[in-house]
Amino acid sequence: MINIYRHCRAILIFYRAYCIPAFMITLFCCYGARIASVAQIQDHKEFYGIMMFIAPFFWIKTITNILMLLYLIQFKAHERFFYANLGIRRGELWIITFLMDYMVFFMAVYLTGLSLKLTLIYP
Repeated sequence: MINIYRHCRAILIFYRAYCIPAFMITLFCCYGARIASVAQIQDHKEFYGIMMFIAPFFWIKTITNILMLLYLIQFKAHERFFYANLGIRRGELWIITFLMDYMVFFMAVYLTGLSLKLTLIYP
């Protein structure tokens, strides 16, 4: 039987090495989408929402995630034995890490869009 607590803790240990650069990229993408939507509102006097501007930033996030994946595979290869000994496969580790990262990303984008909407309603 797999110890769920130990399994989750090991994944969080892996995510800890990954989360700071990933969160900084998320903040950059949210800031860029907010600037793009505010510029659109000022130029055209219409609000299309932040979701219209998130596609290029989503691709920036995806490309940087792939680059961070390659970096971690190259320079943190010796740590894979730790996770393999706990019974965590490499694919499982990456899928869970990316899912957590994209959940944070989409939550941050949603909150950025909500703050932009509230800024426009209550200036």
